[in-house]
Amino acid sequence: MLDFFEMKSVPFTREIAPDDLFSSSNQKEASARLEYAAQHRQFCLLTGEAGTGKSTAIRSLVHQLDPIHYHYLYICDSSLTPKLFYREVLQNFGIQPAFRSTDVKRQYQSLMLDMYENEKRQIVIVLDEAHHFSDSMLQELRFILNFKEDSMSPLSLVVVGQTSLRNLLKVKHLEAIDQRIQMRCQMSGLSEKETADYIRHQLKVSETPHEIFSEEAIQAIYHFSQGIPRKVNTLCSQSLLDAFIQGNKIVGETHIHRVINEL
Repeated sequence: MLDFFEMKSVPFTREIAPDDLFSSSNQKEASARLEYAAQHRQFCLLTGEAGTGKSTAIRSLVHQLDPIHYHYLYICDSSLTPKLFYREVLQNFGIQPAFRSTDVKRQYQSLMLDMYENEKRQIVIVLDEAHHFSDSMLQELRFILNFKEDSMSPLSLVVVGQTSLRNLLKVKHLEAIDQRIQMRCQMSGLSEKETADYIRHQLKVSETPHEIFSEEAIQAIYHFSQGIPRKVNTLCSQSLLDAFIQGNKIVGETHIHRVINEL
């Protein structure tokens, strides 16, 4: 199929270099907010519906962090517990966690303070899939950030989840957590123009020498996907395959509708 469309690489995949990521207005804003939160050791909440680009925003953040000054840790576990969290952090730094939970917490606090005050490195911890967290794990976020009688923070904590997480944190017994959030980022779909630009950008990255998607096809892609990048990728990939099977060099509206019917 690559030869048929004269492409050098496969477009519309997650396997794209950070420098080649498409920057929508929403992604640029999210990147700026995340970078600021990391620099100033803030508690940041990143939310959005599935496929809107939360993982892309995190990838962009990691790409911007200087490994000499920052230590980055990503934890993606929908069933994460406080005990597992502390063990994961300590083991990431090569420290054997203690047996008792209270001792593990002390180890964690000592490590964070030592990295900040003595090693002069800023810690950025990203917790993904947080909309699935148990009540006890959400409550624990207070203690993860509590240092020196809650007077300072030696790390940046980025909590990532679907939009439902925002509402979950509004309930009364989690109000103290919600009040601690210093930076909020909400991911949304691409606009119609951005969707067209995104498709062309993907083809440019794959070094496709000519236009492949008709204007009508792009409009159909946008209206079905509502600009959600993951859905755009799926539609574009499947319609390219459909056009290839049909022997068409141009992806038209009929190819899009055929894929939509299959989906």
